[in-house]
Amino acid sequence: MNKALEDLYSKASAVYEKYQDQELYDYLMTLARHLENADMMKHQLGYLLMHARSTVAAPVRTTHFQEALTRAARFLEKVEKDDASSV
Repeated sequence: MNKALEDLYSKASAVYEKYQDQELYDYLMTLARHLENADMMKHQLGYLLMHARSTVAAPVRTTHFQEALTRAARFLEKVEKDDASSV
């Protein structure tokens, strides 16, 4: 996603220099911040998942907790696959 962010920042700057449209520039910067936040959330979810798996032994995990770990892992795999295919 870093490549997408770099592209967005550079294109926002180029558009602003060309058209001097502050509203469009602010909108593109807001999108960039949302992408940065989404990327950070993805990394934090990965860390949380890793620590939850390593802290709580599999035989002790409740059914709901195990299902939540499984869903989180599937979500991260999907996001990473989507990120890889968009490059």
